[in-house]
Amino acid sequence: MPIEPGMYPTIKPDTALGRAIVEFFDVLEPVYASGERGVFQVIIFGGCAVHIHTQARGSADIDAEVASHGYAEKSQIIALLGEDAYVFTDEEGVTQMLELDGSFNTTLAPLHEDYEDRVIRLMTASEIPNVEVYVASAIDVAISKLGRFGDRDQHDIQALLKLPHVGIDKFERLAREAISYYVGDETRMLGNLNVVLDDFNRSEA
Repeated sequence: MPIEPGMYPTIKPDTALGRAIVEFFDVLEPVYASGERGVFQVIIFGGCAVHIHTQARGSADIDAEVASHGYAEKSQIIALLGEDAYVFTDEEGVTQMLELDGSFNTTLAPLHEDYEDRVIRLMTASEIPNVEVYVASAIDVAISKLGRFGDRDQHDIQALLKLPHVGIDKFERLAREAISYYVGDETRMLGNLNVVLDDFNRSEA
């Protein structure tokens, strides 16, 4: 569903990957520049979101939910974004390729129903206001990573939970609420959550 108009917190990406994520969506500006096709909105999840929040690591794939595509066909927008990889150079001078993960789906992992209320807008240099790039909050990214829960996901969750503005009590409350209506193995999700809480508490001891 479209993100409601309002004043959202902002992040100005100051890394090569962060800037590349924003610039990746510049290809859509000609489609939406006139305003006749409404507003395009996208929410970043996955490793790219982790990087934006923590700058801890990068990801070559953009896990993204198209929240609104205005009056344009969503299939056309996805095709346009997936047409070419975006090439950029990281801080170490290594050429990287950024691509949209066409298989990403927010229903495959637990996600709190109010996550859109907590999104953060990425600041861009563009003067066209009709392409809006958001990142899911650190708490919501952490909750979503309870699904796959590989070693890297667990490391990402702990990095997100250590951010000064992320409260462990709020994370646990929202995670339990998300798991309660998750369509999947609730017992496994609760087990994953307990592992996260135990690891966090040990690191804080």
